[in-house]
Amino acid sequence: MEFARAVDQVISAHMTELSKPGVLSVRPGYQAAGQWLTKKPAIVVTVDRKRDDLPPDQRLPETLGGFPVDVREADSLQKMRATNPTLFAGVAAAARPEMERPVFPYERDLSGQSLIPVAAEAAAPHRPTKPQIAYTSPEGVTLDAIEDAFTITCHASPDAGWPTLKPFLEGIHNRLTVGMYDFTSAHVLDTVKGSASGKKLNLVLDHPAPNKTRDQTDEDTRAALEEELSGNLTFAWALERADPMAAAWIFPNAYHIKVAVRDGKAFWLSSGNFNNSNQPDIDPVRDPAGSAAVARKSDRDWHVIVEHQGLAAVFEAYLRHDLEVAAQNQMASGAQAAALLGALGELAEPQMTIAPRVPKQYFEPHTIAARMKIQPILTPDNYLAQILPLINGAKRSFYMQTQYIHPSDKEGDEGLTALIKAVAQKVRDGLDIRLILSQYETLDKLELLQDAGIDLSHVRIQANVHNKGMIVDSSIVALGSQNWSADGVIRNRDATLIIYNEEAAKYWQQIFIHDWTNMAAQQAAD
Repeated sequence: MEFARAVDQVISAHMTELSKPGVLSVRPGYQAAGQWLTKKPAIVVTVDRKRDDLPPDQRLPETLGGFPVDVREADSLQKMRATNPTLFAGVAAAARPEMERPVFPYERDLSGQSLIPVAAEAAAPHRPTKPQIAYTSPEGVTLDAIEDAFTITCHASPDAGWPTLKPFLEGIHNRLTVGMYDFTSAHVLDTVKGSASGKKLNLVLDHPAPNKTRDQTDEDTRAALEEELSGNLTFAWALERADPMAAAWIFPNAYHIKVAVRDGKAFWLSSGNFNNSNQPDIDPVRDPAGSAAVARKSDRDWHVIVEHQGLAAVFEAYLRHDLEVAAQNQMASGAQAAALLGALGELAEPQMTIAPRVPKQYFEPHTIAARMKIQPILTPDNYLAQILPLINGAKRSFYMQTQYIHPSDKEGDEGLTALIKAVAQKVRDGLDIRLILSQYETLDKLELLQDAGIDLSHVRIQANVHNKGMIVDSSIVALGSQNWSADGVIRNRDATLIIYNEEAAKYWQQIFIHDWTNMAAQQAAD
C-alpha cells in the first residue's frame, strides 16, 4: 500500500483517540462499504465486538488526519492473537491453510507495538524440529502433455459428485492407489472397504485439522481400513511438516492432492476430499427437493474421471513414489500430539457470515470420448511452468473459481506473485475476467489482493467454494487442488489437469456462469 506510511504516521500521532475499550489492533488499509472494499485509504481498527450502544466517550472517531476510520469486528483468530498470542501461534500452526491470517507490516496493538515480531516470537516454540528431506519425483516418469483418445467424465459437487465417484470406486478389480488430504466420510469409507476387500489399496493420507462435517477422524479411517484389508493395505501418513505421525517433512503445510487411480487404467482427480462437505451423500440431479438442505451446506467442487492407461500410470507412479518415501519416515507414536493439533486447528474455524444459497440448477455428469490433449500438473513439479503460460495466452476471457488467493511478498514466493500479476494484466488488457472466491476471502485478504493489482470489480464471493478451476477462452479448462497460496502453487503436493477440449471447457463454464449469476455476490465477511 503506497499510502501505508502516511496513514501509519497519522495513527502514531492519534493513538490516544484510537485507544478505546475493545480495540485490538490498528493499521493502514482500505475503507469498506456495504461489506465490500473501496479503493479509499483508511485507518482500519479491529475490535472484539462491534456495538451501536456505546457512550460518546467510548466511540472511535469517524476520521483522523483526513482518513476515514473503518471499524471491523475481529474473528476468533484475531481475538486470540490479542489475548493469548502463544495459543494463537499454536492454533495458527495447526489450522488449515485457508484460515491463514494476512500479515500487515504496519499493524499495531494499542501499545503501539508491531504485531509481526510478537507473533513470530510466540510461534518459535511451535516450529517443528523434524528434519526436512529433499523432494524427489519417480525416476523415468515425465509430466509431458499427452495427445490421444481419452474418455473423460466431467462432473461437479454437490450436483453429481458422490453419484459419480461411488460407481468408480465400486469398479475396482485389483487395486486402488490414492493420495488424499482428508478422508473422514463414513459413506466413502464404507464403499472403499467393500470395494477394496480382497484387493490392494495403496494410500497416502494427510492429517489436517478435523473437517466440521466429519463422521470419523483420519486415524479412525486408517484403523477401519487396516481391520478390513489387513495385509492388502499399504499406508503412510504424508510427510507434512506439522504432522506428528511423520518423522520428516517434504511438504510445508499440506499433502493436498485428491487423486485415486483404479487398476492402473483410470483415475479420478478432484478439488474435493473424501469427506462429507466435498462428497455429500445426495443426488440433487434426480432429487433436487430432497437434496436442497444438504446441498446448501455442501461445497462447490469440480471432479473428472479420466480413462487412459498412460496418464493413469503417470499419476500412480507419483503416488506410489510418495508412498515409498513416506513409509520410510513414519513415527511409531504421535497420536496424542496429532489429537492436540487437531483440537487446536478446530479453534481456528470461523463463523460463517456469508449466507450459502441453494443452486438454481443442478448439472448432470457429461462424458466425452474424443481425441484431445491433456497436461498433467503436480506441485511442486510443474504448476507454475504450465499455468502461467495458460493465463498469459488468454485472448478473450479468463474465469477462475477458487477458495482463496493469498498474495505474498516473501522471498521464494515470486511464482505466486507472477500468477496474480498475469491476471491483473489481463484485466488491464480489457479481457472478460471473472474471479469467484470463497467466504475465506475476507475483507482484509481482499485488501492484499487489491493491493496486488486485482480490480475487485471483477471479483465475487460465494459461500462454500472449494474448487480450484480455470476456464480460458471458453476452450481450455484447468481443474485440480491447488489453492493460490505460495505453498499451494510452489511447495505442497497438489494435482491439476489442463484439458484442451472445448466441449469440456464449456461444460464447466456453464456451471461457473450459473454460480457467478446465482450464487456469488460482492459481499465479503467482516
